[in-house]
Amino acid sequence: MPPPNDTFKTGTELMYGGQGKIQNTTNLTRITDDNRVCEDRAFDRDECSITPQSAGLAPPTLEDTNMEVTGDDRKRIRKQNKRRKQCLKANQIPQSQWTEHTGAVPHDSTPLPRTRGPYRNAMCPTGRALRHPAADTLQDWAKFGCPTRTGRNWSKSDIWEAVERGPHRSAMSPEAIEHFATEIQEKIRTQQARLVMWDDIKDDPPPQLKISPIAAIPHKSKAFRSILDLSFRLRLKNGGVLAAVNDTTIKSAPKGAIDQLGECLTRVIHAFAEADDDAKIFMAKWDIKDGFWRMDCREGEEWNFAYVLPQPEGSPTMLVVPTSLQMGWVESPPYFCTATETARDIATEYTDMPVGAIAEHKFSRYTVDSDSYSDLPEDHDGQPFRTMIEVYVDDFMSLVIPISKSQLRHTADAVMTGIHDVFPANDEDDGDDPISEKKLKKLEGQYSTVKTLLGFDFDGISKTMWLESAKREKLLTILRGWIRTGHRGSAGIAFKEFESTIAKIRHAFTCIPMGASLLSPCNRILKLRPPYVFLNRNRRVLTAIEGCRTLLRESTKEPTRCRQLVAGWPDYIGFVDASGHGTGGVVIGELSPCVPTIFRWQWPTDVAQDIKTAENPMGHITNSDLEMAGLVLLWLTMEEVCGPLEEKRLTLFNDNSPTIGWATKLASKRSTVAEHLVQALALRAKQQKACPFTPIHIAGKRMAIADIPSRSFGSNPAWYCASDDDLLTLFNSTFPLPSQQSWTVFRLNCKTVTRVISALRMKPFALDDWRRLPSPGKLVGDIGTPISQLWDSIRIYNRHLSNTELDASRDSHNASAPDITEEDDRCRLQQLQAQSLPLGRRYPWPSETTRPKS
Repeated sequence: MPPPNDTFKTGTELMYGGQGKIQNTTNLTRITDDNRVCEDRAFDRDECSITPQSAGLAPPTLEDTNMEVTGDDRKRIRKQNKRRKQCLKANQIPQSQWTEHTGAVPHDSTPLPRTRGPYRNAMCPTGRALRHPAADTLQDWAKFGCPTRTGRNWSKSDIWEAVERGPHRSAMSPEAIEHFATEIQEKIRTQQARLVMWDDIKDDPPPQLKISPIAAIPHKSKAFRSILDLSFRLRLKNGGVLAAVNDTTIKSAPKGAIDQLGECLTRVIHAFAEADDDAKIFMAKWDIKDGFWRMDCREGEEWNFAYVLPQPEGSPTMLVVPTSLQMGWVESPPYFCTATETARDIATEYTDMPVGAIAEHKFSRYTVDSDSYSDLPEDHDGQPFRTMIEVYVDDFMSLVIPISKSQLRHTADAVMTGIHDVFPANDEDDGDDPISEKKLKKLEGQYSTVKTLLGFDFDGISKTMWLESAKREKLLTILRGWIRTGHRGSAGIAFKEFESTIAKIRHAFTCIPMGASLLSPCNRILKLRPPYVFLNRNRRVLTAIEGCRTLLRESTKEPTRCRQLVAGWPDYIGFVDASGHGTGGVVIGELSPCVPTIFRWQWPTDVAQDIKTAENPMGHITNSDLEMAGLVLLWLTMEEVCGPLEEKRLTLFNDNSPTIGWATKLASKRSTVAEHLVQALALRAKQQKACPFTPIHIAGKRMAIADIPSRSFGSNPAWYCASDDDLLTLFNSTFPLPSQQSWTVFRLNCKTVTRVISALRMKPFALDDWRRLPSPGKLVGDIGTPISQLWDSIRIYNRHLSNTELDASRDSHNASAPDITEEDDRCRLQQLQAQSLPLGRRYPWPSETTRPKS
């Protein structure tokens, strides 16, 4: 039987009963004293008062040494965090991305204190935020500022040379100089920076003074965005190098708040995939104006972030000394996310209050009156609704499946009230409110069924997504220019432009995941890092760029359904193997029924003679290439046998590690044959609109069910089958099906297989060669009855073949690595499925609700 559903639905799980205290409002989740999650048991505060582990408030440390982390350790800490996240995902309890409104969070009969003591800049917790586990930390920062440990103090000569170096060249254009002149006046007005004459302090500079170059980066909503380049390493006149501020910074910000950043978009996609087809998802978003500037450094430590003000030549040197955290500092995101993640938690609490319990927010008028909103009834008649609140640094997002207008208004008021509980509201309405009114006037906060979130346009009715229009058009323009250059000219593309554009394409392929298979030739260029990239000299790269542009251009006309981006327990399972004689395998139904099917194909003579072996070291085709070709033929077989694969999930078993690696990553580092075949597999999956498939390695000794058809051409006399009838007879006797059902043979179409053989022969191809194929083949003979849930039977039979029979196929497994563990295949598949899910949100965010395996 398949495992239980991937998700379960919960309302607001926990709420704070005081600083660090948790009390239950539903019966599905709790945190135990030893940091484990318990399920399906109701408890209340009288029974169990629990203090969560607030490990997320501690700074990060290196696991192997338990030492502090500096900016220089960024590669080690990234690997450590990646391993930790994979462990957490593998062991987390699957849960719904949606929260069902219960109204169980009580509205306080006595208003919470909203008066604030002295605080710096524009962040200070109040109201319900005072009950949050992070409240003491935020209050400390509000009163004294955020700690900034940036390493040793610079010498006077170091400071002088940094001042002489001055701003980044991007900041020295007349337009940029004008931008900085306007910006600094505004920052002085809001007490977020001050100007200092260099001549006044150069002989006795402050001990913590460090000078970094300021850069002006073009921005979509204004002329420039100012970024302080704190990663800049200054080459000194004596030949030494002055370490960058980021490199010497000791990480002291809480580690838990930033853990969620990489999961935000994935959670939104999964929420859309999880929603019912007839549900309407309404979306709104709010931006925190000025972001990092709303949080201050400790007094005296602002000198760490000074920079030379860009001015016309001949002007006296002026230093800008910001009092706030700077965009470009390695610690700014975790400090700021500590505040925004807390505001998200508070917004979640307000949302689960009874509808109408929250006072109307001053910006409520900006959240209503869209066409979609007008179609909703006014009253909800007590019917529950579902919500999801996300935050990505300074962008708050609200997704709602409402029953009525009042529910949408309630959610909007809850989110904005939660934000203002951490970032104080500006009651004078002079444009300095932390919630950007400028963005609200552009209708970003208005609930609608179509909205741009995190760079992608989402449709809450069709549950689709595509790359934001402006970004897509810019990419298409760049790629069109590259293609023209590749066909007509000899000019090269600067490597930095090539690298940046490929990164944007990779991000765009979030909504076209199979498109990543086209990037293997580009990945090789990125590894070599040449000064220029010449497309006219590299036809594979040019073909890949043409394919990328085609997919991007088509993505708006036919947006991707979010369900097609989410893996899950398989509807169908395939096993495939290849040998020097041929390839073959089987297809069975798991969650969905299909006819249990066998297929095979014998390699042409020229392919068999070109296989690289110890006896034929000059061959061009490796055993792994053959296995990859077999995987493509397995997919083509499943297209025909399983029927339409739209939004279906497939698991593919093979005993060759390189093949599984290529299919998993949709890329090949070295083999051009595999590169072509991976692209073929991915393009067919996209053409079928299938969900992401799951390739899994299985030990060769347990793959007899695929070994038999691949070696039925005479390499093993015991398995020789002169005809399809012989193969059918052998299979029905060796792998009998339940209820005396019979296997069916699938005969591949020669014209279709020729495409695969052409890839083995390394012939060039175009995108449409794989998107427009003749029929893959047909079932022959008596067609059996579609059956589901056959995997358990197949696994049992795979283990029960005799050692004598298995020994006959040992020659094919020399290139196949053994299984990493002897763990059951079902458990390994469950683990892979768990790792494909987004990391579940902790609530409250500083607590650890899942412990990774030791």
